[in-house]
Amino acid sequence: MKLADIIHKPRPLHSWKDAEKIPWNDPAFSERMLQNHLAQEHDWASRRLSLIDRQVAWLQRQLSAQAKILDLGCVPGLYLQRLARAGFQCTGVDFSPASINYARQQAANEGLDIHYHCQDIRQFKHKERYNCVMMTFGEFNVFSKTDGLALLDQMANALLPSGLLVLELHTPEEVKRQGETASRWESHQQGLFSPTPHLVLTENSWDEQRHTASAAWWIIEATGEVSLFASHMQAWSDEECRQCLQTLGVDHITQLAASDWPAGDIFAEKLYVLQGVKKA
Repeated sequence: MKLADIIHKPRPLHSWKDAEKIPWNDPAFSERMLQNHLAQEHDWASRRLSLIDRQVAWLQRQLSAQAKILDLGCVPGLYLQRLARAGFQCTGVDFSPASINYARQQAANEGLDIHYHCQDIRQFKHKERYNCVMMTFGEFNVFSKTDGLALLDQMANALLPSGLLVLELHTPEEVKRQGETASRWESHQQGLFSPTPHLVLTENSWDEQRHTASAAWWIIEATGEVSLFASHMQAWSDEECRQCLQTLGVDHITQLAASDWPAGDIFAEKLYVLQGVKKA
């Protein structure tokens, strides 16, 4: 792509036919992303370990000994590593090869029997059912409405009777806020999209009809080479999720208090967690 493509690209940028999806499964990109997941200076990719410890403690109180847990979008296994130490039987799925390799190595180092799958969670076919199925940190919102409905069905079907479902989402207000955030540019010596000096032009848009926020990242290398990456976020209301889950046989749906599942300062009141129980 050329610099002129930035100027002449039609706006608003709701359609991404000419853009590359964020390359979560690219080895080099996933290595750079892994460093963000492991960083303790911020909560942007994965939360600080002190917060994860508190959330894991809540999960432990809900589950019986040796319960089977499935974490969809497990990234480097920060939850499952702790849960496996407590005696739970753990399975994780993530699209990032670097994160899965790291999680497997950490499990091997501690002698933990955790089953990790490097796979798109939409394509994961569970061969057993679980006492708990979880998807955290708003990852659910990055999927389209159609894929999201399929994922809810997948999560419900993967649960044993009386099993616990835990789903953490961005609030609709936060998704809209991100879509309406002003465009900006930044310069980096190295970053998530490139290991060499580059500019990042970020453009956001909000589709009121579809309740979808879109983001485009124009990456301009020092050589003048231009790449375009894109991502969407689908807004889901609390009531919409509850109705979908109830249709799928999940009852007793409640929203967790911040004291039970702290989001962290950056994401306070921007994320919410639904828990529900599969009908017996």
